[in-house]
Amino acid sequence: MRQTETEALLQLRSLEIQGFKSFPDKTKLNFTNGLTAVVGPNGSGKSNIADAVRWVLGEQSTKTLRGNKMEDVIFGGTQTRKPQGFASVALTIDNTQRRLPVESDEVCISRKLYRSGESEYRINGTSVRLKDIYELFMDTGMGRDGYSIIGQGKIAEIVSAKSTQRREIFEEAAGISKYRYRKEEAERRLEQAEENLLRLKDILSELEARVEPLKIQAEKASQFVKYSDEKKMLEVSLWIETLENSKQILREHRDKLVLAQNRHNEIEENIQSTETAIAEIYSQMQECSVFIEQKRDEIKGCERTKAETASKIAVLNNDIGHNKQSIEKLNLQIEQFGEGSQNLDEQIEQKKAAVLQHEKEAAELKNELSRLDETIMQTKAEQKELLAQIELREDNSASLASAINEAKLANATSTTLIDDIISRLENISKTAQLKHESLRAIESELQNCKELDEVLNEKISSNLNTKSGYSLKRKSREEKLGALNVQKRELLEKARESEQRAKLIEDMENNMEGFGQSVKFIVSQVKANRLNKVLGTVSQLISTDDKYSTAIETALGAAMQNIVVEDENTAKHAINLLKQSKAGRATFLPLTSVKGSKLAENGLQSCDGFIGLGCELVSFDKKYEGIVNSLLGRIAVAEDLDSAVDIAKKYGYRFRIVTLDGQLVNAGGSLTGGFTAKSAGILNRRSEIAALREKSNELNISAKKLDEQINMLAQELAELDAHLSGIDAENKTYGEDLIRCEAEQKRLIIAKQEAMDAIEASKHEHRQLSLKLQELKRKNASSDEVLENLTAELNAANSELKALLDKRDKISELLQQQATEQNFKQMQLISKQKDLETAQLVLEQALAQKESYFSQIDDLKSQSAELVQQNIRLEQEINELTAQAAQLDEKIKSAQSEIELLNATRLGCEQRTTELRAKEKELAAQKEGFSRELARLEERQNSLQDDYDRIIMQLWDEYELTPSQASQLAQKLDDKQQAQRRLNELKNKIKALGTVNLAAIEEYKEVSERYTFMKAQVDDVEKSRDELRRLIGDLTDQMKTIFIQNFQLINKAFQSIFVELFGGGKAELTLTDETDVLQTGIEIFVQPPGKIIKSLGLLSGGEQSFVAIAIYFAILKVRPAPFCLLDEIEAALDDVNVSRFAQYLHRLSGKTQFIAITHRRGTMEEADMLYGVTMQEEGVSKLLELNVSEIESKLGIK
Repeated sequence: MRQTETEALLQLRSLEIQGFKSFPDKTKLNFTNGLTAVVGPNGSGKSNIADAVRWVLGEQSTKTLRGNKMEDVIFGGTQTRKPQGFASVALTIDNTQRRLPVESDEVCISRKLYRSGESEYRINGTSVRLKDIYELFMDTGMGRDGYSIIGQGKIAEIVSAKSTQRREIFEEAAGISKYRYRKEEAERRLEQAEENLLRLKDILSELEARVEPLKIQAEKASQFVKYSDEKKMLEVSLWIETLENSKQILREHRDKLVLAQNRHNEIEENIQSTETAIAEIYSQMQECSVFIEQKRDEIKGCERTKAETASKIAVLNNDIGHNKQSIEKLNLQIEQFGEGSQNLDEQIEQKKAAVLQHEKEAAELKNELSRLDETIMQTKAEQKELLAQIELREDNSASLASAINEAKLANATSTTLIDDIISRLENISKTAQLKHESLRAIESELQNCKELDEVLNEKISSNLNTKSGYSLKRKSREEKLGALNVQKRELLEKARESEQRAKLIEDMENNMEGFGQSVKFIVSQVKANRLNKVLGTVSQLISTDDKYSTAIETALGAAMQNIVVEDENTAKHAINLLKQSKAGRATFLPLTSVKGSKLAENGLQSCDGFIGLGCELVSFDKKYEGIVNSLLGRIAVAEDLDSAVDIAKKYGYRFRIVTLDGQLVNAGGSLTGGFTAKSAGILNRRSEIAALREKSNELNISAKKLDEQINMLAQELAELDAHLSGIDAENKTYGEDLIRCEAEQKRLIIAKQEAMDAIEASKHEHRQLSLKLQELKRKNASSDEVLENLTAELNAANSELKALLDKRDKISELLQQQATEQNFKQMQLISKQKDLETAQLVLEQALAQKESYFSQIDDLKSQSAELVQQNIRLEQEINELTAQAAQLDEKIKSAQSEIELLNATRLGCEQRTTELRAKEKELAAQKEGFSRELARLEERQNSLQDDYDRIIMQLWDEYELTPSQASQLAQKLDDKQQAQRRLNELKNKIKALGTVNLAAIEEYKEVSERYTFMKAQVDDVEKSRDELRRLIGDLTDQMKTIFIQNFQLINKAFQSIFVELFGGGKAELTLTDETDVLQTGIEIFVQPPGKIIKSLGLLSGGEQSFVAIAIYFAILKVRPAPFCLLDEIEAALDDVNVSRFAQYLHRLSGKTQFIAITHRRGTMEEADMLYGVTMQEEGVSKLLELNVSEIESKLGIK
């Protein structure tokens, strides 16, 4: 063989496998130029090499990889090897000519799969996507779906596939795959652009509807700001001048108040000094009284103690007497226990004698039991011998009885047979009679069949008329069902449109369309975690029914965009962020500082047209109650403008009232209203989403209801079909019944003949049975004599057996008597043993009692001595108590003397108190007069101070200014009245403006900019869409041109290669639709030498394979692949064609590197490199390498 020189610019360098299928160990295949053959026996794993190449190039079909799930490619283990945890394949490709878009001389593609399901793709060690692998090999023929890997399945597929399926192979070969991929990518981008354009136009339409109203609102807001600034200057100036005047009056009044307060304080001090003196005297009197009571209590205590002492002496004397009595009792008990101890000594001696007597009697009983046991053993031996004799006699009797029974059974059997024969003879006679009756019945049934034939024909005719009616009814129901299906489709389409509209508005809500730039900025800061404790905008934290949404939006106005925060610090931080970023202005509502209140007007709830307060018509979390009350608590909601005006008049225009359609009656009497375009406002937007979703649900529900009608009609149609089927089945049954009726007539004729034959057979059987009956009667007479002889023998045997049984009974009775005596003796022994145990127990108890007596005598003597000592102590205690009683008498006399002195002191204090009370009453009258004057002065000062504070509060409430800040803003007024007139004029102009949306200025700017931006976006997307359409058209034209050119070249190559491989004949590839070359199928027409073939299916299996191989060779000739892996594609060829195949393959190897998995000799002979796959270890594939070119060079073979 010769070494080929590969001209291809790309070729495989190596394939490295580890853990893949039957290759658990790291295995590397190095590829050279030319043809490499992989050989080995079936089941050795050589096709796993082809699977490894497919897998590393991105194959995702487990069926193609010959598995059920992707995990199956990982080595699963054998009896001696554990399963692998992963499968890895690496394919190294020569890229020195840069055919692949990678800046490297070698490109290594690797794929790794773990048993956990994780997988990875790499190009030169860099992790990539599967998509990157596909794009790398696109139009090289090396891809997953290319023609560089050809197996038997693809060979069969190209011949047997449909013409449209066959074109996929030719597309890759024609080199238009990358164009198709780019076209499909462009089509996806075009579809996405169309969707984006639709969405952008919807948003643009929404913005367009908002721009003009916002422009009007912004102009109105600018006027409002201008008037408000001037109003603020005038109002603050007037208030500051009023404050200065109020301050002077307050100073003068405070001086008068101080003088009155000083005189009042002097009198108050005199009263307090008098009250102090009275208190001191009263305290002295109280002390005297306390001392008197203490002395009296002391006397009573001494008397009680004296009485208690006398009582204790009496108790102690009583205890001494009681102890003396106890000593006498204890001495008596000691004498009694001494006598009891002497009596117990006599009893103990008696008990010991009783124990000895019981032991002697128990020993005698044990000896008697031993003798009785020996007697019983002798009797049992005699009984055993007798039982053996009885068993022999019983066996003999049983044998005789069995013989008798057999004789009786034989006799009974003969008798039974005789009876059976007699019964059979009677039955034969009856059967003959029945056969005659059956014959008459057959003739009757024949007549019935004829009548049934006529009835069945009538029923078939009736069913055909009924079927016609059901068919008309079914057609009507079918038309109605079609109309309902159309109606259902229309409902579902409307539901889809509502859902799409809801999705659009929901996107606007998510993008915060309609909110000011400053609000969006704050929300973005919260999302970026640069701002915390922000709870949301007012509109996000409240919700209301759709019927109230217009009223609530009107009432809130720009406040809907106010931002609720947890505290003032959060608000300050947010304002600083807005200032730093120049992101506009916003209003913040801290939960800790904003505390609103609700209207509490009497009778408001009962007013006609009154619906409720604004805060009552919205839903919110309880913690936002202060915020909601501050915004909506003092705004009423009425049904219409008439009701709102009536309510406002009744309460003097003191609060704002809004109507359900958005008209306003302002505090002070001004009215704001008119037409407002219905659009999805910030609150309306959410309600519109809900309404659209509800509408969509209702439409879907209606569609489901139609489903019920459709199902009912379908069920009715099914029932009608069932009726029609039933009629057809019934007519079919009637037809079958007619056929069966004719068959029944034929059967009855045959049955008649059979009945006559049966009668004749019965007569013959009757004669045979009569002869057999006579023979049985003769045999029965001889068996009676044998039975009598056996009975006599049995009686004699039974007599002998009876004598032996009588003797057995006597021995059994003797054994019973001996056992009874033995049991009696054993019971006596047990009783005697119990008496012995009892006597021993009584002896032990007597000894224990004697010991107890000695112990108790010692205890009693100890108690008597203790009582004597106790009496001595008690007599000493009585002497001490008598001395204490004498001391108590002396103490009582001393206390009585002290009480007399204290009573005299208390009387003097009472006289002094009376004098001081008179002085105190006079001073109190003077104090009352000054208190009234002081109250009058304080009331006047409070009134002046309230006026002063009211102006300060107005400054803060209206403009959030302190007096010092307001003084800096105020201007000197030359004419105060002229300034007041101008202020009133400005207030009227501001009222005339009505409700003003201050946020509209910023919002108009933002919406206008967004509208301009969206308009530009729409233009850009439309331009991009047009460019994509042009690109798709250009790609389509290129694909058509390239496909036609390459298809013609492949067809020409196929024609010549077919002739070369088949040794003649004709072949051609044609397009099924030349007008649509990108969708057309491809037909194959072939004519082997000497044959006319109209279809590929008429070719033999080998010829079909050779045709497919010729097509692949033609593709490789026109567009050579860098390498080609062939998996036993020549298996179906005979040896001659294998040689042709191998020789042609060798010629092509000059441009394409071939790896052929084969077991055909002809292919192996043409190989430059051989790899042998073996399975020395079960389940594990090993490789053997053989470089044929090197061996030829060494051996000098050319």
